[in-house]
This record gives sequence, C-alpha cells and structure tokens, in this order.
Amino acid sequence: MIPPASPTEGPGRHRIPASAALTRDSGDPRECFRRWRASRAPGDGLLLVDFQLIPYWLDNAAPQPLTALFSLCKEALAVAVTDRVLEADVADPTQQYRRWVKQHGLVSFDPSTPTRLGPLAIAKPWGREIWYTGVERRGVCQFVSEEGSTPIPWLQAALPIPVAGAPGEALVLLKILDPLAQPVTGDLYFELHEKKREVYVVTHVDRGAWPDGVGYMRYGFDPQQIVQHGTPELFRAAYLASVLAYEKQRRALDLMTERGEEPGEQALERERDLRDQMDRFTKLQALRVGDVIAVPQLLPHALQHGVRTVEFQTPSYDRKILSFGQKVLTQDHWDSREAVAQMRLLPPRASAPVRLAGPAGTRIEQIAVFDDFEAQRVIMQPGARWELGAESSYRLLLVVSGELTLQDIACQAEEAILLPHGWRGELAVPEAATPLVFLLAWPRS
Repeated sequence: MIPPASPTEGPGRHRIPASAALTRDSGDPRECFRRWRASRAPGDGLLLVDFQLIPYWLDNAAPQPLTALFSLCKEALAVAVTDRVLEADVADPTQQYRRWVKQHGLVSFDPSTPTRLGPLAIAKPWGREIWYTGVERRGVCQFVSEEGSTPIPWLQAALPIPVAGAPGEALVLLKILDPLAQPVTGDLYFELHEKKREVYVVTHVDRGAWPDGVGYMRYGFDPQQIVQHGTPELFRAAYLASVLAYEKQRRALDLMTERGEEPGEQALERERDLRDQMDRFTKLQALRVGDVIAVPQLLPHALQHGVRTVEFQTPSYDRKILSFGQKVLTQDHWDSREAVAQMRLLPPRASAPVRLAGPAGTRIEQIAVFDDFEAQRVIMQPGARWELGAESSYRLLLVVSGELTLQDIACQAEEAILLPHGWRGELAVPEAATPLVFLLAWPRS
C-alpha cells in the first residue's frame, strides 16, 4: 500500500502568480480535496496539491514529488497528476487546467467516465507480454488519452473516491501472451503458482507452427505415466530426477554460450534427448481459437509456441519454475525440488463456460470465478444492445474482435479500457457492424 502522503516543501515548487484564480495546498491529495470542496463557494475552481508518492513497486525507492490537479467546472470533477513544474498563465481556472493538461500531455480523469488503458510491451526470452494494468519494477502501465498518458498509481493516489482501485492496490492484471512461433524458443516456462490464479482466452494460433490450427499448453502431467510409476510419490521422484538431469545439461550449454564457445552436436543432441525424456512426463492440452483455460494454483503449466492468448490473473509476482528450454534470465536458479514436492499432478475436470442470462443477440459467458476476481466473455451480434449496470468496483474491458465505442472512446481488437466504479451505460453494436467480442474482469471483495 502507499504510505500516507507527506507534505512537500510547500507551494514554492511552481511558478504561480498570487493573482491566479486557484488554490494551492500540500499533503494527502484526497484529504486536501475534501477540505477544499467543503469550504469553497459554488462555481468553477482549480486546486493544486503537492504530494510525495513512494514508488511501492520498486525496492528502496525515494519519494517522488508529484502534483495533483483538481478541476471543478459546473460541479463536474476532472483530476490530473503530473511531475512537472507548473507555470500559470491564464486567469480562468478551467482554461488553465485544460492548458496544463495539453501542455504537459496529461490524462484528465473523469471519475464517472471510462478511460483507456495503454499497452506496454515487455520482452521475454520466449516472445513478449503486452501489459495493460501491470505495475512493477519491469514496467508501469498508464491511463492514456488523446492528450497524453499518466501512470496508473499516480492517479490512484489522487482520486478522491477509489473508482479505479484503491491507492497502492494493484488492478487485476490484464495482459496478452505473445510467444514466438518457433518450437522450444517460443515455449513458456513450465511453472506453478502458489497464490496466483490465471485464466487464458486463446485469440490466435500460428498456422506456421500449427498447420491444423490446434496449438497446445503443457498442463499438468500424463495420467498414464503416473500409473506406470506405481504411486504419486514414485512419479514425483522420477520426474524430479529427469528435470535435474536436463537442468545440468542446460546449464552446461548456457555456460558454453557465455564463454563464446559453440556447443558440439553431441552436447546439443544430449540436451534434446533429456528434454524429450522430461517432457514425456507432462500432458499437452489442445487449444483452439476461442478456447478458455483456467489454471488452478499449484498446477504446472506452460503455454506453447505460436499460441497467443489474453490473460487475466491475480496481480502478484508468484511463480516457481520447474523447467525451461532456455537460459532463465529473471532468476539464477530453478525451483524444481520445492515445486515438485508441492505440485498438483492433474488438472480439475474441464467444464465449458457457464452461460448467463442476457438480452437478445448477446451471449454472456462466465469464464472464471476465483476468490479474488472473476471474468466474463461477451459476444454481441449486429444490432444487439446491452445495458451494463453499475458494479461496486472497477471493471476491465478488452476487445477481442469487432469494435466498441463508449462515450467517444473507440476500441478495436486488443485495446482495453477501465470502467470506473459505479459506471453504467449501454453497449450497442450497429446493424452493419461485425459481431463484437470482448472480455470483462473485476475484483471480488
């Protein structure tokens, strides 16, 4: 969580004439706003609050000086946050606010209106992830608008009502997994999670990698292999021995590469043989475009090359790596022994998404219900209309196919928006349009 905001050195940070029609303060921006709104006379107004935000997503980070801008125009509130020094040059408070938003490329956040989420590409040895809500040391996602962008935690710290998640509280993690199409190189880590929950929706299968359009995820273990080993304990021991043998060869190859040496064919052949032996213990789950797969805690899994998915997950960095067909770059060890001791061997029985009641021309599917969040897939045919009611928390919406327009925000495939807490409105698909498919997710209290 964000610690209580501490005062900055006061109003000397900006170049504001004494005659400017605005109010200045410092401290917790939410408390400052409440005091200001309670004490001010009716009419347009502008409040600047200098505060410090500790970047909780970084280790031992120094507090960052920021300024929250609160604009009231005809009692409609807009909020922006900046790290820039502000210089006033317009007498009217609303005009001054708009000028600063444009001048410094800020998002003007309306707490009652959907806001676009900006994608952030994160390179991986197996391809890339595209984040929409991630906040951690590897990257910080942003709210975006035509004027500019603002980091998600900056606005969360300033919004008087937590319509976009509480200050210091990570949003449900929304991202796209985009692995390379090459075998092995594009295969993800075979890993498990102790606390994190995930649900995948397949959006593309590379025909160059999978000519029949059927890709795969490594998903738990082969039931026949478990039976052949006699007991689950003997199976775990045999699998761990195979993993350790492969890891030894994998590290030897990585060390040769680091030294600038070219591995010989015999070493490469041994790596392939040991990898094949290790992988025989596991089970491959077939995946087609449109498939949904939920990953329970402690179940080892690895999306395979050429299978692109949208993923919603618990916003925590929690994983144990059992194996990987390349050098692991994010840590200097595998977690094989600990993971094998606690891993779940078989996935739960597969079940189709549950269809929920919806208006004509609209199919609503419940694709995940976890303790910490839930997710739906919505398919709307041309001409369909759906009145989306208010929820007690924010919602994340990502378009899979088609086009969606919400209050002047047009979203196409793989574009996402945040629906603030309390928002309600009608979704409509024009008669001449293609079907609209989108995903919704929100936290559970």
